[in-house]
Amino acid sequence: MAPKIKIEDTLPSGEKVTLSIEGGELDEAKILQLVSALKSLKETSLIASPDPGEESLKDKIWRIIVENFGDGTWFSLKDVYNLASRQIPDLKITAVSTYVTRLVSEGRLVKRGTKPNTRYRIKSLMVRDV
Repeated sequence: MAPKIKIEDTLPSGEKVTLSIEGGELDEAKILQLVSALKSLKETSLIASPDPGEESLKDKIWRIIVENFGDGTWFSLKDVYNLASRQIPDLKITAVSTYVTRLVSEGRLVKRGTKPNTRYRIKSLMVRDV
């Protein structure tokens, strides 16, 4: 089996990067090129990242969800996209899908159903008096 080197990291923007190289003739120069490529990506991400005070796209989408569906209403990706596209120019539905999926994995949203009928809702805590 040929040797394989895999480098994984997360950019300051939150994007995950995986670089790998596989083959019979791996040498130090090739590995250093991989590390250099990752370093270049991180530096580019820092340059392109928004100002610390500026709201990220994920935060904007979350704010739109809370403002419009904070009462526990079930919603679809298209519902969020239709609302968000009015406020965020050049927004694509794939970006909305990505961030909604991340919000589900973070536990902020609940998901039910399957494509194309998938619905989401803000996860709420129920408190009972004992």
